[in-house]
Amino acid sequence: MTASPDPSGPAQRSPRGPYKKGIERRREVVSVAMDVFGQHGFKGGTLQRVAERVGLTPAAVLKLFGSKEGLLIAVLEHWGEVTSQAMGSPNRGYELLEAFKKLMRYHTRHRGLLELYVTMAAEATSADHPAHEFMTRRYGATLATMRRLFRDAIEDGHFRPLAEEEIDGEAEWLLATMDGLEIQFLLNPAFDLERSFAAFVDRLVARLSVSRPSGS
Repeated sequence: MTASPDPSGPAQRSPRGPYKKGIERRREVVSVAMDVFGQHGFKGGTLQRVAERVGLTPAAVLKLFGSKEGLLIAVLEHWGEVTSQAMGSPNRGYELLEAFKKLMRYHTRHRGLLELYVTMAAEATSADHPAHEFMTRRYGATLATMRRLFRDAIEDGHFRPLAEEEIDGEAEWLLATMDGLEIQFLLNPAFDLERSFAAFVDRLVARLSVSRPSGS
C-alpha cells in the first residue's frame, strides 16, 4: 500500500489565487450550462445564453472549456457525479432499488437536472451529436448495473431464480419504466413521480420475491 500524502504537503493545499478562481468559475459555468442545455437542448442552448447568465463573454467560456462540445461533456460528467451522490453507496441487489427511489426523489427537487438528462437522451440518438457516445455508454452501463441488481438479489435470496433472458428483460423494463415516469413528471409537474415509481418497485418485488412458507 502506498503511503498517504502528508496533509501539510503541497498536494493537500487548497487552490489559491487565479487557479482557485478559475476552478470556481468553471463550476459556475457548468451549473448554468446544465440549466441552459436542459431547457433548450444542445443546439438551442447557445454559448451566448450561458455566457450572459454568468456575466462572461462567449470567448471567455470557450477559453475555459475549449469548445461548446467540451462544455457539454463537462456538464454531462458533472450530471453523472451528482446522480451517483444522490443515490448514495454502496448499493447491492435489492438495496439498489431503494437507491433508485432516492434518485426519483432527487429529480423531483432538481427538475433542471432531469430536463437535461431527458433532452440529451433524445437528442443524442443522432450519431453525429456530441453527446452520442457519452449517452450510449451511459445507457449501456446503466443496463449492466440493473442486470447485476437482479443477479445479486437472486444470489442474496431476495428474488427467485431467473434465467439470463429474464434478467435482461427485467433490467430493460426497469430502465424503461424509470425513463417513462420521469417524462410524465416533466410534462405534468402534478404527476407524483416518487409515489408511482415506489408502487412499481413494490409490485416488482412482490412478483419476484422468494415465496416463504407461512409462519416462517
